[in-house]
Amino acid sequence: MATDSVADTAHGSWIRALLRMKPAPIPWDRAGLAAVGIATPVGLALLLAPHDSALVGAGSLASLGAMVVSLMDTVAAGIDRVHRMALAAVLASLGFALGTAVYGHPLLTLVAVIAAALFSGLAGTLGAATSRAALYFLMYAVTAANADFGLASPWLAPLIFFVGAVWRLLLTVVFAGVGGRTFSPERRALAAVYTALADQLRSAGTAASAAAGTALTQALNDAEDTLTAARTPIVARDPRFQSLVGLLDDSADTVDAVIAVSESGRSPDPAATAYLRAVARWLRDPAPSAPAPPPASPVPNAPEAEVLAAALARLDTAVGRVAAIPSRGRRRAHLDPSLPERAGLRQRLRRSRRALVAGGEAWMAVLRLVLCMAIAQGVCLLLDLDRPYLVVLTVAQVMKPDFGSVFARAVQRGTGTVAGVLLGSLAIALVPLGGWQVLLILLLAAALPIAMPRNFALYAAISTPLAVILVEVHAGSHSALVESRMVDTLVGCAIVLLVGYVPWPSTWRAPRRVASDVADLARSVGRYAAIALGGGATDPGAVAQARRDTYRRISDLRVVIDRSRSDPPAISRSAIAWSPVVTALERIVDAITSTAATLAVAGDTVDRRDADQLTAALTELGRAIDGDHAPTATPLPSRGPAKAAARQILLARTAAATAEDRARPRTARRKGRPSPAGG
Repeated sequence: MATDSVADTAHGSWIRALLRMKPAPIPWDRAGLAAVGIATPVGLALLLAPHDSALVGAGSLASLGAMVVSLMDTVAAGIDRVHRMALAAVLASLGFALGTAVYGHPLLTLVAVIAAALFSGLAGTLGAATSRAALYFLMYAVTAANADFGLASPWLAPLIFFVGAVWRLLLTVVFAGVGGRTFSPERRALAAVYTALADQLRSAGTAASAAAGTALTQALNDAEDTLTAARTPIVARDPRFQSLVGLLDDSADTVDAVIAVSESGRSPDPAATAYLRAVARWLRDPAPSAPAPPPASPVPNAPEAEVLAAALARLDTAVGRVAAIPSRGRRRAHLDPSLPERAGLRQRLRRSRRALVAGGEAWMAVLRLVLCMAIAQGVCLLLDLDRPYLVVLTVAQVMKPDFGSVFARAVQRGTGTVAGVLLGSLAIALVPLGGWQVLLILLLAAALPIAMPRNFALYAAISTPLAVILVEVHAGSHSALVESRMVDTLVGCAIVLLVGYVPWPSTWRAPRRVASDVADLARSVGRYAAIALGGGATDPGAVAQARRDTYRRISDLRVVIDRSRSDPPAISRSAIAWSPVVTALERIVDAITSTAATLAVAGDTVDRRDADQLTAALTELGRAIDGDHAPTATPLPSRGPAKAAARQILLARTAAATAEDRARPRTARRKGRPSPAGG
């Protein structure tokens, strides 16, 4: 599943990376829920009593609570979706209560902001969902500490906020209940796997094969994540869910076969591609009968075709099992063990403690967040700003380091906010209270789930005016405040860049961390080679899991490198230099997978000495990358089925040597070069 489109990115524009829109499907259901959930509370207040500032303020608070839950309503499936939304509702409401308690007390406000930032930073080590929910705790703590909502009793504010969040959560639960438990998200995720398999098979031997392989890796990751998130003790006993898990497991043989065909460079049978697409369509809509398998079409001297035919025959059997399960089947007594276990709270706490104890990296990230938030709040107090919440809110959103490049988020937040604050301020000043403002809020709320996965600047341009309208609609505004709001937001971005980004050594050490991750990946590929080609009574499930884990590592590392492209060239150039090495390592995995699949059908194995040489060479490659020197030319197989993987290891050595040179400062030069030949 290797990809070739890496060398061009080293010379690409980091500005283009900042402006690039990520492709993503439009979540119409979530867009509708966000529009109804956010617009209803404030919309009713604006339509019933547009000039009653207390009622409009209460409606806007409820809509802010609904907005938090809507932002947390991402691609998670089943009960995990509800858990994420509920966690965000509780933490954001607690943050709002903290901000309300210190509002109007400058010193207490500063202390509360520092405490909230510390809590948010530490919570970020517990996992992605907790980190995002903790961000909303911080955001609404600083908002409530720096904004007045015009209510007779300030303690009504967090209560109304929480009611709005619960309203949006109940809306999701009711919507899911009316639709029934059809496992639609899980089916769509699994269908994407078989669509990606069809695309990979169709592109075999063409230039499009690389991109199709990357898409297949991502589809497999998404499907496993979706099914794992949906699993609960009750759901896991549902035969429909277990059949979907089984179909994901059964895709392993098809993945191996498709990779074998891609590695051969031969054009596949079009009927096989059509069958995979038919399986994907049937998974999305299981009402029609299951698709029939393609007829066998033997190809002389093409072992990969035999591998594909055997894999599709097994897939047809698995599809038949799924089709035979009734829509409301009886629950089974056992749990399916093939999915990775979800980490419980105790396990995540232990992992967080290890991250904090093991080194200073996690603490440095927390310290940067706390320092920037303290300075932002101090600036607000010293300058007596009209809208201080915008400064600290900007810093809170941008400085969460586990959400990607801080530099990119600061620039995107700044550019998006220029448009967003302008739109929000003009909406408050020029759009009449009542139906027109309700319509604007409805449209902005519906656009949130659509913009969020695409680009942070686009998301900021939509979320900022919505937040500004909801925070200030009860008080009214005038166009003279537009400039003030824009300046406040840009001040927040400047604090992030000048205090939280440029001065810190970890900012400039990021490329070296990428190199360390590449070294870990090389060792992981070596372990996969030992499992897949080691022979003996290796469990096929263990081989499939090792392959899946290795491809996931590759995918995760590509995300890290992709994020670095939007950093300044001094940082991004060194990180991007490792992209060809990642591609070379992925080609090694492809070669190992293809070799293992064809040998399994033939009943043959790789010589144990050859498998050990591959593992040793990959371990040495990882050691060389870690040690910042040229890899030693350890012996490699020169004949037999392991020769294809050995050839790719030679290319990986050359790519690693080149990457080391490019990642170094221009004043430093490598003295050694790896030998182009293996023993």
